Amino acid sequence: MNGVPVGRIVGVGRALGSRVVTNEDLERNLNTSGEWIVSRTGIKERRFVTEEESCVTLAVTAAKRALEHARLDGGAMDLILCATSTNPESMPSVACLIDQAVDAPGVGAMDISAACAGFAYAASVASSMLESGLANTVLLVGVDAMTTIVDPRDRATSIIFGDGAGAVVLERGDGKSGFVDHILGADGGLAPLGRAGHPGDNHKLYQNGREVFKFAVKMFPEMVEKLLARNRISLEEVQYIIPHQANVRIIQAAARKLDIPEERIVVNVDRYGNTSAASIPISYPDIYEKLEPGRYIITVGFGFGLTWAANLYRI
Repeated sequence: MNGVPVGRIVGVGRALGSRVVTNEDLERNLNTSGEWIVSRTGIKERRFVTEEESCVTLAVTAAKRALEHARLDGGAMDLILCATSTNPESMPSVACLIDQAVDAPGVGAMDISAACAGFAYAASVASSMLESGLANTVLLVGVDAMTTIVDPRDRATSIIFGDGAGAVVLERGDGKSGFVDHILGADGGLAPLGRAGHPGDNHKLYQNGREVFKFAVKMFPEMVEKLLARNRISLEEVQYIIPHQANVRIIQAAARKLDIPEERIVVNVDRYGNTSAASIPISYPDIYEKLEPGRYIITVGFGFGLTWAANLYRI
């Protein structure tokens, strides 16, 4: 990035699994309690896909809502990017199915897989394409149906995850609003801390929750501080931080380390659970109308791989 904002958000949308699952619902089949779940994760309920829904249907709905909000049709897009790890098929990509559903024939479309950091990764690709001039308008979607790869008998993971999609429409913009900077990172040596098979496989999701927690608590504030330092802005100039919604304890620990009021950190994990690549874009509809021009948003993702990424966006 050259420091000039690029990739102005002009439309936002989201979709959630239709089935609301409370902690009390989980108590019936797991050796747990609602009080224990809230104390460890902050989650009170989450959304599951039904048999008629999937990663693809959620992505399409969120994409259509973002386009409607932007008052654009699919044919106005130059590129469709989808961050996901739960495509029900190896091929075609979810992005290609979105392409068909929003009537955007001939538009480039591809998936990006970086687990829970996927949307932050995809945002860096989108803004680079816009900056280079290879695209003027991009539809960017983050979606995961995590319940399709979670063992419902595993208390360590089944209480955490939910299903959802979020989408944003990006235009190149006038250089006043858009993405300013990005951080991307990965360490395959930490892959044993979290793995999952394809939806429908016998190999369900596994994570070493304790170690992933420690990693996230360390990485979250480090990325925020790095973006602030190299762009010479203060934390007071940041209106919102949108973190990956993994666990409210991670978010609270980072807020304490950064010394930022919790009301400036967007939290929805209590309502939706951990929706992986969807958790950052799902947050945009809640804040879009409150954004103050000239201030900043920082988005932070971290996930299996292990992967991590952060974006600095000027409102």
